[in-house]
Amino acid sequence: AGRQRDADYTKLLTDAALSRLVASRPRLEALLLMQCARLTDDGLAALHGCACLRRLNLAMCTGVTERGVAALIDALPALDDLELAGCSRVRLDVPALSAKFERFVELSEDADGLDAVQG
Repeated sequence: AGRQRDADYTKLLTDAALSRLVASRPRLEALLLMQCARLTDDGLAALHGCACLRRLNLAMCTGVTERGVAALIDALPALDDLELAGCSRVRLDVPALSAKFERFVELSEDADGLDAVQG
């Protein structure tokens, strides 16, 4: 208990707020950030120090890009469950994504691109 934080209740979460959250909880194992449209790649960079993070839900976080997700994957070797449904700026052709999660990729059938990546 206490190692998971659920932020899906706020669509107003900013990069700075996420940075403060992870600074106070560096041993997070799971983080649910659904629909945080103000979250960007800068906010994802704050997660790079969360070595214990295994599960991350970024569904509908439309401000993140494949560059931020690729850097996150490189920084978090323990990450094995990543949800990207509705992240329209993240595409499968990112080498870091396809290399790490190639067996687990689920593609969306609509224009949103990558639906989920789970390992």
